[in-house]
Amino acid sequence: MGIDPSFFQPEHIHVMANHFPVTLILLIPPVLLAGLFFGKKSILAVGFSFCILADLITPVVMQTGESAHTRFEMGQIKPPLDEEGDIAAEMHEDMAEKAAPLLYFVGFGGIAGLLILRFRPAWKNHITVIVILTALGATFFTLQAALLGGRIRHQEFRIQKNPTPNHIRND
Repeated sequence: MGIDPSFFQPEHIHVMANHFPVTLILLIPPVLLAGLFFGKKSILAVGFSFCILADLITPVVMQTGESAHTRFEMGQIKPPLDEEGDIAAEMHEDMAEKAAPLLYFVGFGGIAGLLILRFRPAWKNHITVIVILTALGATFFTLQAALLGGRIRHQEFRIQKNPTPNHIRND
């Protein structure tokens, strides 16, 4: 009894992997703030390491998402997307393309932070603040991409339209 090969399709990998950058980007600011507050290099190192992990998984998430979208467009994934799901997929992709560069920048900030902790510890507060601010910006776009991604297949996450417009109601 083995693992079903369909488990390794791009859409499945995307749905599994996309949680990592979202979760990590949410953890980075509080962990780095705790490192500053307690003055602990070890906590800062954990926060900077989270930055690198979020950076490393982002290309996997982006590539598998792009492949999944192509498979939807080619009709290889059943059932096909409805109109609202297709619109959500396009919006999700656009937002993810805005989030990715910020996630990469946060990753480079994590590398810089670890190097600064090792070789220029007096600069640690400056790099930490820069990374926190960048992570907060990345958080906004990453969460927007995640919310839009949820709307692709889940109607319960979509904005509900009023079936009876206000000008027709009999109140």
